[in-house]
Amino acid sequence: MMQDTNIRRLAAVVAVDVAGYSRLMHEDEEGTLATLKAHRRELIDPKIAEYRGRIVKTTGDGLLLEFASAIDAVRCAVEVQQGMSRRNAEVSARRRMLFRAGINLSDVIVDDDDIYGDGVNVAARLETLATPGNICISGTVYNQLFGKISHDIKDMGDQALRNIEDPVRIYQILLGDDGESTTSPTQSAPPLPDLGFGAPERPSIAILPFENLSGDPDQNFLADGLRLGILSSLVQLSGLFLIGTGAVDGYRNQNIPPAQAGAAVDARYVLGGAVQQLGRQLRATIQLTDVKAGEIIWSERYDRDVDDLFQVQDEITREVLISLDVQLIGGEKSRIWYDKLTNPKARELYHRGISHFYAGTKDHNVAALRHFHELYRVQPDTDHAASLIAVVHLIDAMFGWSPSEERSLAEATKWADIAIGYDTTNGLGHIAAGYLQLLQGKHDEALANCETALGFRPNCALTHGILAEVRNYCGDSAGAIKSAREALLLERNYPPWLINVLATVYRDSGKVALSIPAAREALRVDPRQVEARIILCSDYRLNGSHSEAGKIAEEIIAADPMFSLSTYAHKKPYKFRKTLERIVDVLRDAGLPD
Repeated sequence: MMQDTNIRRLAAVVAVDVAGYSRLMHEDEEGTLATLKAHRRELIDPKIAEYRGRIVKTTGDGLLLEFASAIDAVRCAVEVQQGMSRRNAEVSARRRMLFRAGINLSDVIVDDDDIYGDGVNVAARLETLATPGNICISGTVYNQLFGKISHDIKDMGDQALRNIEDPVRIYQILLGDDGESTTSPTQSAPPLPDLGFGAPERPSIAILPFENLSGDPDQNFLADGLRLGILSSLVQLSGLFLIGTGAVDGYRNQNIPPAQAGAAVDARYVLGGAVQQLGRQLRATIQLTDVKAGEIIWSERYDRDVDDLFQVQDEITREVLISLDVQLIGGEKSRIWYDKLTNPKARELYHRGISHFYAGTKDHNVAALRHFHELYRVQPDTDHAASLIAVVHLIDAMFGWSPSEERSLAEATKWADIAIGYDTTNGLGHIAAGYLQLLQGKHDEALANCETALGFRPNCALTHGILAEVRNYCGDSAGAIKSAREALLLERNYPPWLINVLATVYRDSGKVALSIPAAREALRVDPRQVEARIILCSDYRLNGSHSEAGKIAEEIIAADPMFSLSTYAHKKPYKFRKTLERIVDVLRDAGLPD
């Protein structure tokens, strides 16, 4: 067999052109060309550089771009469209220059500085489907994107594209023909249907992405690190309700008033800020907004040495708690205002690492792991690095991001054991250890570790979500439902794995009527899922919809031809065998093979 010597890589490919360019050139050739050059020079090219993209080639009125990250590609395209809206504001409708963009995430062939392959062709086809001022994306981009931008996304279904063999799932980011969002940010993550979620009893707060004012993209980690460091402290407090990063990350660089963003994610308070580094000096400007009143209730400017970042973080946290009148209990105070990272290099590595960790993608997980291992080498006398390394490996295994699930679980076990061996802990090591013990069938130990973790992390969606799974597998349906709902309330932009947990808990507790809409919602978020289909298949069979169950069973086999109930059952660590046998029997009756 001939060896493929082509260089290949995964890339986000963006195809852009000007709608109606021929007409514009016909009416004013010189003026149109000058306008296009000005847009390129003043807006488009700087945005491409800001988001670490490159121009592969130009084609008159069009551009072919390459980005390493699908999120960066989409954010760049969105900001270019929004910038064009502002630039077109004083231009007559007939002379406005409107761009269309298509974005695809795929393997590409690299030849010199050019790129080739179906991935490039799909991006070009998507661009032709986008309406002027809007952006079309493929399903591969959408799967990376959910919860990361605050704009309405229209599902255009599977479509056959010219010279592309298989149909492509297509979505359109709706910004309107003037580049402005056509809907409220809340529409990017509709609430779960009919699941009876109530508002939190504690004061709720969202922390918007802090702005990096330094002009150096490499300093983004300082703004992200300060924000996420505050978040990591507030996660550990029981007196407030902290809305997760997924719900607000889409507001990065959006220039949306804090009160408006807070209302969109149903937060009572919003913390926002900006960070700038000049040499060794750090300036942070922070504001706390009361969403209901629509006014700033606290603001402060901090001018410090960059090594004092943790001290600034603690001071901001303290002021937030005072402003919200949050009462600390037990050892909560020592968890926040006790800086155990004494080495300046360790602090930088921590902030760089969590900036990647909270991004929630496979590539960012790889980068986070590299920083956390270096953090452990630089300062091994705290649980920071070990607990985070354990969770990164666990997430790799849970989400199928690892080339070897067995190796990732072994590494997670090793580092979780190290993390929980420290005198003080942030709880992450316990949640990792608990989930790993669950997989080993050590149900009592798993439950004890997860409940310990909850004591340290009452505002952590991951902790509540894994505790819900453990409680369900241990037979505690009521506790599992409570934990799953709390996790989803904290997360707000619901990740499919968490929705699946809730759907599973409802099914196993006999609440099939609630499980069905949850499983459907998980499929809406990620139509490729097999797990949500399995839950839905069993739901339909349990409620007597046998034909529907059979159809879903056929979809499962089509998606995974090697599916077998014996393999599926082996991965489900139920404490009580009868529960698992009941589920397997139902799935067998629906037509799934043993």
